[in-house]
This record gives sequence, C-alpha cells and structure tokens, in this order.
Amino acid sequence: MDSIQEQLLAVVRYQLFGGAKPKINNEDLSDILKEAKAQTVFSTVFSLLQENLKNFSTKEFLHCQESFFANVMTNTNNFMEHAQLHKLMTERGIPYVTIKGLASAYYYPDLSLRDMGDVDFLVYEKNFEMAKQAVLSAGFAVDHGGDDDDIHIAFKRELLSIWEQHRCVNGVPNGFVGELIRKETDRTIETSELVELDGAVCRIPDKLHHGLIMLLHMVSHMTSEGIGLRHLCDWAVFANSIENDEFVKLFKDKLSQFGLWKFAQTMTAVSEKYLGSDHKQWAENPDLEGNYLEGVITDILNGGNFGKKDMNRYREIKYISNRNERTVDDKGVVAQAVNTLNKKVYNDHAFIDRHKVFLPVGWIAEGGKYIGLLVSGKRKTQGTSAMLKEASKRKDIYSKMKLFEVK
Repeated sequence: MDSIQEQLLAVVRYQLFGGAKPKINNEDLSDILKEAKAQTVFSTVFSLLQENLKNFSTKEFLHCQESFFANVMTNTNNFMEHAQLHKLMTERGIPYVTIKGLASAYYYPDLSLRDMGDVDFLVYEKNFEMAKQAVLSAGFAVDHGGDDDDIHIAFKRELLSIWEQHRCVNGVPNGFVGELIRKETDRTIETSELVELDGAVCRIPDKLHHGLIMLLHMVSHMTSEGIGLRHLCDWAVFANSIENDEFVKLFKDKLSQFGLWKFAQTMTAVSEKYLGSDHKQWAENPDLEGNYLEGVITDILNGGNFGKKDMNRYREIKYISNRNERTVDDKGVVAQAVNTLNKKVYNDHAFIDRHKVFLPVGWIAEGGKYIGLLVSGKRKTQGTSAMLKEASKRKDIYSKMKLFEVK
C-alpha cells in the first residue's frame, strides 16, 4: 500500500466513522481523487477534499467538481428510479426486493456518501416474465441476458438508466453448501422491509439477507476480478450498525453452515483496522494477524472496483478459484490451472464429460483455441510471469478465508 492509498483510507475513515480530520498532502490531491474513482468512492472523498483542491488548483477543482455533480445527479436519479420500481411492482402485484446498491446506502451515515449505480432487484421465478413486461412498459429495452439459465436480465433506457432484474442471488456456489445458501436466499423477498430513503419508498432485504447477499457478492467478485474499496465500505457500515450480541444471534450459526463466518470476520477486521469501524468481539480470530490483514486490504486496493485498475485480474481466475464454485483451496497455481482446464473441457464438451478417457483430446482442443486467439491478436501474452506471481499471492490470501468450507 502506497502513501496515496493510505491517505485515501484516512479520508474514507473520517467520512464514515469520524475521528480526527486527516492531514492530506495537497500535492497528492489529484492522485487521491484518481484512486477514489478507481475504487468507486469518489463522492465520499471529494466532498471532504473539495476545499483543499479549490485552493490548490482551480482547474483541477472544476474538473473534479463536474464529475462530482454528475455523481450527484446519478444518485438522485437512482433514488427516483427505485421509487418508480416500487410503484411499478406494487401496482402490478409483483413481490420484489431491491438488492445491493440502495440497500447498502441505507446503512451509511449520509446517503450522499455512497456512489450509486444500477437498480438491482429480485423477483420470484414464477413472476419473472410478468416483471419483465412491467419494466418494458416503463420505456426500457432489453440490454442483455434473459435466457432461462441467465441469473438476471438487464434493461436500459435513455439517460443511462439501467435496471437489472434478478431471478436469484449472485455468487451462490454449486454443491451442498450452495443448496443451503439458496434455500436461505429464496426467503429474501418474503422477509424484506419497506423503507423510505431520500424520499424514495422501496423494499430492501432484512439484516440477515442483506448481509448474506453482500458477502456472496464480495466473494464472487473478489475471487475473480476484484471488489474495490466501495464494497468494503458497504460491509463496514453495515456490520458497524449491529451490536455484537445481535450480530452473533443473527449470523453466526447461518454463516458457519455456509462456510462464510471466517470471511465475515476477515472483512470486519480489515474494516476495523483500515476504516476505523468499531471493534467487534465476534470478529476476533487469532488467524487474522496484521500482515494478513494488510495483504487483504492491499489486494482490494490493487484491483479497484471490479478489477478496473488491472486487466490481468480476470486472467488470474483460472489459477485461483474453482470454476463456478468460487471456492479457493490449497492447490498450487499450476495444479489449479490444470483443474480449471479439466472443468472447462467437461463443461464445453459433453461427450468428454461422459467419457473422461478422452480428456487429453479436450486439452488439445482447448490448446488449439488458445493458439488461435494468440495468432489473431485477441489474446496477449505480455505480463504472464507477473500475472502468475500475483495469482499466487491472491490464492494464498483467499485460501485462508476457507470460503464455503464447512467442518
């Protein structure tokens, strides 16, 4: 972690949890705000640093102010669209619940501190087509998704308005643990709560299901391209809002059954150390020592929001996590790559999946496709050594989280 990232964390810490106002080097302001954009916490940071920037560089201030006002307009529009979604679903008698963005903003000390994006909402499978037609009637067009096996369908209309209609929660692994999680997340709509945020009335998940959805979302993206600081902030303000005994009562047994308890402890310990959230006794774990927590926060910052700081992040997946399962075991990166290749062959070639003796033929086929991508220029070879080194570091960090592992 460099000095720019340290100053960024100090600003976010102050904005979310108070304390002593951070001292910022004015010469670093531009780089701090650039980093804030990569981590999708620009509104959180600029609102505190704008006076410093105005006095230091009028030109840079005006440029950043324009971006800030664009964020404000996006956030305002996002709240209005959530209100529209609630009205639309309620009038049609379609049970729903909003997830992720607005539900996360609910726990911030000031709603304006949370940069908003798409409107994400969940409906029952039996109501999926009815909800789709309702959204289309509101002036949207399908942008992508919508097949029976797609986890969501995305809609788009003018003014960069994007709604994502989910049929299930993202990040649920395959296997027995995945089935347990799916049974719990299937209750998200029925246990949802009606709230009012900045004048927008809508439904959000109750504490248990919101926390679970956030953890699944973080695991899904962290073990692939990366999550960025905004996701950590979402978890930090949420966990901080719940007293120790209540959190244990709500989450410990459930998350232990799902293999997510240590992950929740990890993200909370990181939040305490680097964002200044309150100490939580339930998050104490002797495995979470200082060097490890520094490795976690460095990994978050190095990737940026959904890996936007490093395009290699997505390439590293095959050396880190098991395909479709988001589990990270103790295999070395080479063994993991072979395991991922095998699963890809089985997934792409049903015949080989049924007759595994032909697996070497699948390796040749996949190798041929890869060579074709290299020859066509669609796949680059640069940075492979550095990518493997980074993948190994990330794998070591994630394997210690025991993701979806149940004793």
